[in-house]
Amino acid sequence: MTSQEHFEQDRSKLIEATIYLSELSLDDPNFAVAKLVKLLYYADCESYMQSGAPITGTTYLHFPHGPHPENWYQVREQMEQNGDVEILYETTVPGYREYRIIPRRAADLECLSPTDRESLEAQVKRFAGINAAGIEQYSHQEVGWLSTEDGQPIPYALAGVFSAPMSAQDIRARRAAR
Repeated sequence: MTSQEHFEQDRSKLIEATIYLSELSLDDPNFAVAKLVKLLYYADCESYMQSGAPITGTTYLHFPHGPHPENWYQVREQMEQNGDVEILYETTVPGYREYRIIPRRAADLECLSPTDRESLEAQVKRFAGINAAGIEQYSHQEVGWLSTEDGQPIPYALAGVFSAPMSAQDIRARRAAR
């Protein structure tokens, strides 16, 4: 496995992208943070594939439910403390508590280029009507997720690369080889 290209996280862009996606998704009943972080991932990947650099510079880590931004909880707390967002906790499935980010202000569009906004908007359209579990299944077919383990960075160089579906026997053999 090649090493992860390093990009410096632009926290202000990550915050504005989060607020922008939250604004665009206010009416999406499937929109909660689990979907939000996946939309951020795919927007960053699309930007990387088109220009060689992600929008936010965020490193995404392999988590059991798909790619997750490194230091997400600190960023979320910063947005909440600054009054940029409100966190709304919901129990939609018994025993499972999720949270939504509700923007308390409009995104600063000066911080996001027109191309950045197009990438973010494209992901909202791409995954419209799909919940986080559906996007999770999609991400689990990508080479970047398949070639990393929990907590490891997912290389941008593998963005959008899919492998052929593995059989149950292939999965068991891969797990046994670890």
